[in-house]
Amino acid sequence: MRTIMSVLVSITVLATSTGAFADEVPIGCQESSFTIRAYHSGVAMGQSLVQRAWASVNDCDQLELFTDIVVGNVQNYQLAGASTYTICRHSGMIDGVFQELDAVWMLCDGQCCQEGQVIGELAAELYCQLSIILDGLAAADDFVRRPVFTCGVTFETCCDMKFVGTSLSFEGFNLAGELVQCLPYTQDPYYDVWDGTRVLQCMYVPPPPQ
Repeated sequence: MRTIMSVLVSITVLATSTGAFADEVPIGCQESSFTIRAYHSGVAMGQSLVQRAWASVNDCDQLELFTDIVVGNVQNYQLAGASTYTICRHSGMIDGVFQELDAVWMLCDGQCCQEGQVIGELAAELYCQLSIILDGLAAADDFVRRPVFTCGVTFETCCDMKFVGTSLSFEGFNLAGELVQCLPYTQDPYYDVWDGTRVLQCMYVPPPPQ
């Protein structure tokens, strides 16, 4: 077991060391300084959410419990609007969660498959929420940024499987308050965007944003 203070200090250092990732903003959020600030505000919120979850567990032998808490907390924040500000803040929150999850995994030497499954689930839920609210995404990286990685092929495989399974079964509410399946947004004419999102989110060494 590690102390809360040492873990949070380590997380801060790790987050700083991945600054190249942390400073990137998805294409869809580069519209104005307003949307860029919304994205960064969301990142800080996501990082704080994970840090609080870790502080409540503070044990590298209980990563499964920790991730259950994180996923549950993230699922409490449903995307509730289609404004660019709202979407960028929500996307930033998920990215902040990804960054801090990865920092904890590096600290605890966690299992790569387990990390891949968590990232795959959260990435699929974000894709589906955005697709349902916006009635489809135009490109894979409009609002979905690439997470930080510490693992390799095992991470990719488990992330891929969880991303596919989650998105095929996901249901969410559209702007009219109707419950909509994500399944149509995994098929033509959205298949390439869906598959491209899976590749970008689960790839061990992602390409730089275009």
